[in-house]
Amino acid sequence: MASIRGQRVLEFSPRVGHPDGAQRITVNLAGDVSDELRSVAVRCSVSESSIVEIALRQLLRRVSPAALGAFLREHGGCLRRRRS
Repeated sequence: MASIRGQRVLEFSPRVGHPDGAQRITVNLAGDVSDELRSVAVRCSVSESSIVEIALRQLLRRVSPAALGAFLREHGGCLRRRRS
């Protein structure tokens, strides 16, 4: 187990972020979130997709699906589909 700033964190597979295992998805983000994501990626010299993948892995490991669903709905989460 690794530690960051004194907190213990699970180590990730060396394949995290490896392009051979990646599947492409497209998501829409609010402009301010997108700007912050790009800024962090530049400051940390990592790809935006690595940040998203690792953050999602951590979130999904720590929160039950029911709790996550409730949190998302409470904060405006909904189905986003383009209207044809």
